[in-house]
Amino acid sequence: MEFPLALPEEGRQIIGGSTLKAIQLAMDDYLPWDHKTPSSATPLQQCLSRREAYDVVAAPGPQDVMFVSIVPNPDVCDVGGPPLLDVGATYAIDVAGWRILSVQQ
Repeated sequence: MEFPLALPEEGRQIIGGSTLKAIQLAMDDYLPWDHKTPSSATPLQQCLSRREAYDVVAAPGPQDVMFVSIVPNPDVCDVGGPPLLDVGATYAIDVAGWRILSVQQ
């Protein structure tokens, strides 16, 4: 693999360190790396057990709080049926103490 001298401008996203750490803290709680999907899981459950099946939106809040929403990407887990309304979560992360303040599911 040959790396470019600089990353291309098109499609590049810059994510600040605090935002990245808040996202990681929320995702580790929502879908831990050691999560095991039961062998009896449906195709949808199998899909939703993968981190790449989710999109994340992060926004700063008041007083050292970062809000992180984890939502399924319907283009990734398109197995037919109604839209997924009861999947995902929004986290309030304390970026000064690096702890989860609250979770809304």
